[in-house]
Amino acid sequence: MIVVIGSARLHGKGPEATADGLGALVAVAAVRGGARVELISKIGDDAIGDELSLALARAGIGHVATLRDAAHATVHLAAEDAEDGVTDVAEPSIDPADIPIDGDADEPTLDPADVELALRYLSDYRVIVVARPAEVAIVHAAATAADWANAHLVVALAPGMDSPAGLPADALIITADEDDGGALAGLLGAYAAAIDGGTPLAQAFDAFRAAATT
Repeated sequence: MIVVIGSARLHGKGPEATADGLGALVAVAAVRGGARVELISKIGDDAIGDELSLALARAGIGHVATLRDAAHATVHLAAEDAEDGVTDVAEPSIDPADIPIDGDADEPTLDPADVELALRYLSDYRVIVVARPAEVAIVHAAATAADWANAHLVVALAPGMDSPAGLPADALIITADEDDGGALAGLLGAYAAAIDGGTPLAQAFDAFRAAATT
């Protein structure tokens, strides 16, 4: 099993709605690679959060460890406008200094205690993927869990975040620069699925590096 730690948002509405956000997209890609996946994320305790939970279920993503937050609203990305092809994001006027690393202001954001709590609900995982953590302490919480479970750790850091010290020597640590239409999520999901399926680390990494440079 793969555990993905990261953001989840809703794109669209109704039965055609899909899960978005780097964490959710990595999870979707890993499921497509044949893996069983559980997503650790935090979403609002609201109607959009209910729809997002349904979208995750439709994608085959487990969300028993996805936390609900009554104090913040689930981010909803509207469907593409048929005329101009622009995707609208409804959000309040905010100060850019208030935007956390992993999302928008007022978006539910994981903290280390959330991650530690969520990991207690899960067991028997072989890979942990941390997608743009808001705090270095989240990476350390994931690393502790990976060490306990003898799991492979994958970390996609936000721009400007230094690589944490003390991580496993075989961990894959990269920087997730900007949104790229889901390409990075696809690569990370495929890599995690390969490891979970028994592909040796060196072979999976060679395939990841080759795909990333094409």
